[in-house]
Amino acid sequence: MSKQINKVAITGGTHGNELTGVYLINKYKKNPDLVKRDSFQTIFMHTNVGAMQKCTRYVDKDLNRTFIKKDLANPEKYCYEDVLAKNINEKLGPKGAEKTAVDFIVDLHSTTSDMGLSIVIDNDSELTWQIASYLKEKEPNLHIFRWKGDTKEVSFVNSITKDGFAIEVGPIPQGVLRADLFFETEKLVGHILDYFEKLNTNQLNKTYKTLEIYDHVKLLDFPRGEDGEICATVHPNLQDNGYYKLSKGDPLFITLEGEVINYDENDEMYALFINEAAYYEKGFAMCLTEKKSISL
Repeated sequence: MSKQINKVAITGGTHGNELTGVYLINKYKKNPDLVKRDSFQTIFMHTNVGAMQKCTRYVDKDLNRTFIKKDLANPEKYCYEDVLAKNINEKLGPKGAEKTAVDFIVDLHSTTSDMGLSIVIDNDSELTWQIASYLKEKEPNLHIFRWKGDTKEVSFVNSITKDGFAIEVGPIPQGVLRADLFFETEKLVGHILDYFEKLNTNQLNKTYKTLEIYDHVKLLDFPRGEDGEICATVHPNLQDNGYYKLSKGDPLFITLEGEVINYDENDEMYALFINEAAYYEKGFAMCLTEKKSISL
């Protein structure tokens, strides 16, 4: 791979109550040498300061679903996050351009679900998948999730550039800073920057051919009554688990009266983002995935 990396962006605070990214960016602001490498420039920025100040996920709408090209060009889109998205797009993009202001975006997130250290990839770029394999080698406990989305166009912050991904760590309650996952995230960012340094200086001596991933199949909502209200919640077997293997007949949900609802599909799936607090408003209880090895 001959691509030269000139500028990398590390973003945090896209969701203002996910404090790992908020405080890691704070740390980089005070100690910029931590992310300095000789062959490229690293920039770091808080993306949603308004939500950070309120310690809420967002002010008006989810910033991480706001980077849709037609909306970025629409002057009638002017709520708080719409304006933020346009400003961020100008600084890091523009989205869809052959040449963007930065070459790679790493967006820092946390989840209330027990997903450990994970990266979420939503593109097919060779560079993104090669670095994912490198990170898996450095951190064997890392999970790699290929997201296929809840919107027609991928609209995450990192979708501004062709290359990039989000880091997800959990379980962390909203509005809480958890030390172990903070330092694991920092270590993973260090590996990412080291990879780019090795890439630019021809020190990579390995090309990765295959990678084990969790591949998005579908988003699964909670059972609901005729009134649209949730009538069952995640079964205790799944709660506080991530990348949980589901086979036909396994308990999946339990009603508020105590009746168990079993997983009834023939295909084995792995559940993640299980009972994520932020996803109640989006209408899903978990994401179902296939575990597979892919060719790079």
